[in-house]
Amino acid sequence: MRDYEGLTFERAGGVATITLNRPERLNAILFSMIEGITEIVDECGRDDDVRVIVITGAGRAFSSGDDIVGGMGDRSEGWRQGVGLFTDLGPHHLLVKTIMEAPKPVVAAINGRCHGAGWVTALACDFRVARDDVLIGDIRAEKAIFAGQTVPLILPRLIGQSRAMDLLITGRVLEAAEAERYGILARVWPAADWESELSTFIDELAEGPTKTYAAWKMTVNRSVLAELDGYVDYERRIATLARDTDDAVEGPLSFREKRDPHFTGH
Repeated sequence: MRDYEGLTFERAGGVATITLNRPERLNAILFSMIEGITEIVDECGRDDDVRVIVITGAGRAFSSGDDIVGGMGDRSEGWRQGVGLFTDLGPHHLLVKTIMEAPKPVVAAINGRCHGAGWVTALACDFRVARDDVLIGDIRAEKAIFAGQTVPLILPRLIGQSRAMDLLITGRVLEAAEAERYGILARVWPAADWESELSTFIDELAEGPTKTYAAWKMTVNRSVLAELDGYVDYERRIATLARDTDDAVEGPLSFREKRDPHFTGH
């Protein structure tokens, strides 16, 4: 397995762990990281010796989202493309689809902040488990960024349309207890017990009936996967319109300049 900028990977028995590894940038996402997670999950999904896949973050965050300050870097030439009305459905689409189709449990082990593309990745996983001091949410609307990346399809199924609308339009951030109450997080553990509780949980999954887990996963995810390609085609059309606005320029610019945005509605 080749190296990917911004990621580390390790195997311990039947557990494969992918770590977002740009702690100095709160693990802000690069294209190389999206491509790497996708490739690793795909390979691990086909490896009978892998029983469970864990995605986590180094340092004090899971991920702050796409790196809109430093830039996401270039996409690898010839990297796999999706198929739909658009020739390229984008790397985030393929990431989500690969995670949801992998015939193994995929666990997002969330430490610290989880936003943007990190939030996209976590929502695609089968389990989201977290420390009790996490902060989680989309947050992109407050920067006038529309980049649904499948979230508007997945989140309402998870927590209901009303709550999803609230989180996505306001960009509100949830603390762990509320995120667990909403149904976003499956397990929340005290920070002091995080490593031991996570290890116990992962080991239990790794020792379980993997094929049975795969059957449950495929049937639970069936409706989303059946709709996913057509949905992303539609979402990308909407995103093209949303990005062609003055506010869409002002939002990221104000973030880079560390000032409050001035939105005009244009």
